[in-house]
Amino acid sequence: MSQREDGITGRERHAPSRRDFLKAAGVGVAGTVVVGGAVTGLGRGVRPASAATTTLSLIATDGYATMPNRESDPLSHLVATYKGHAQMSAPTLDFLQDDDMKITLTNMGLVQRPDLTDSHTIHWHGFDVPSPLNDGVPEVSVAVPIGKQLTYFYRPHREGTYMWHCHFEDVEHVHMGMTGIVFVRPLQDGTSIGGFTKFAYNDTDGSTGYHRHFAILLNEIWSKFHDHDRDIQETIMTDYDPEWFTLNGRCYPQTTLPNDHHGESSGISTPNPNYGDVPDKSQPNSSLIQANPGERVLLRLADLGYQQHSMQLPGIPLHVIGQDASLLRDGGTDTSYWTNTLYLGPGEARDVLFDAPAYNALRPSGTDGVGAYNVYYFKNRDWRRLSSLGAPGPGGTPSGMMTEVRVYQGSPLPTQQYVSQTYV
Repeated sequence: MSQREDGITGRERHAPSRRDFLKAAGVGVAGTVVVGGAVTGLGRGVRPASAATTTLSLIATDGYATMPNRESDPLSHLVATYKGHAQMSAPTLDFLQDDDMKITLTNMGLVQRPDLTDSHTIHWHGFDVPSPLNDGVPEVSVAVPIGKQLTYFYRPHREGTYMWHCHFEDVEHVHMGMTGIVFVRPLQDGTSIGGFTKFAYNDTDGSTGYHRHFAILLNEIWSKFHDHDRDIQETIMTDYDPEWFTLNGRCYPQTTLPNDHHGESSGISTPNPNYGDVPDKSQPNSSLIQANPGERVLLRLADLGYQQHSMQLPGIPLHVIGQDASLLRDGGTDTSYWTNTLYLGPGEARDVLFDAPAYNALRPSGTDGVGAYNVYYFKNRDWRRLSSLGAPGPGGTPSGMMTEVRVYQGSPLPTQQYVSQTYV
């Protein structure tokens, strides 16, 4: 069995040729192969070092992603050979306030459903776009048909965490995985305020400063929708009953494996009885959160599933400083709040800070390539969403919407170079 997966693949700086695409794109991730909604690309925050104008190329196509306990599809090797390399979730896009952004979207068409002529768009959810042409809503702008490309132009004036997705037949395409996080760094970045040089917002007082930040997309996957779409069958969306609950397209414990790019390898492979284990790159984005004691961590969270999720981090208080790309401040009044439970509805985003506690040898701990660490679980409060295809709770395999916060003994982690960087 498999799930159909639409997707977008990212390339920096130049418009992609077909040969570039075939070289650059990935394939599935841990477990067994499915074909599901997805997006392909670089996975980390995609932001070249240059300022003023940033150019980026993205490719829309289909492919196979992997979900635990799914049978290996006998056709999955074809996807590894041809253009159907889609990634779930989409590349995390990292931009700077007031810079010019040019994003070229190329529609490569579909391998699994060549009969479909679906167009695609790029829509920044919640983003202020002065021209409808660049908003990606096909009723008031233009969509990109198969074999064509369109360059979108943005100049983000408002910092914060957003999400982006295809708005063409959006109920279908969003669930097929054409979703990702996009965030805008404030102009205040690079200045020294309150002991910080990196900030979530232009706060003027350093209250949104952080040392490390991690972008995590919450989602669910319903195999029936994917299978029916691939097999040209109708699906009644009011029967929505997802089996997998994911962070950055992965279920626990795969959420804690490293990224699969920039020299970091998750080590995940897809077992295929006919072709051997195949390196699996359709879900390259780790959700592992790593920090040294005393560091302040920013979580950029977004929910682009169809259900509300409640997330907890037992043992560490959470400070919500931003909501839907808006600083929680009303004039001179601070409206941020502390909580132990975050509620995110579909299409919502939160910016959340926490301070990594001191290492405690009496707490649950482990050891990895960095060193000894304490373990804190960032997880869904709903016990039923901590497991996929099995009994509720995180003890089964696979588990669901959960990852780890690792706080290390001493301070072995170097300075973070990009969003969601993992160390192995």
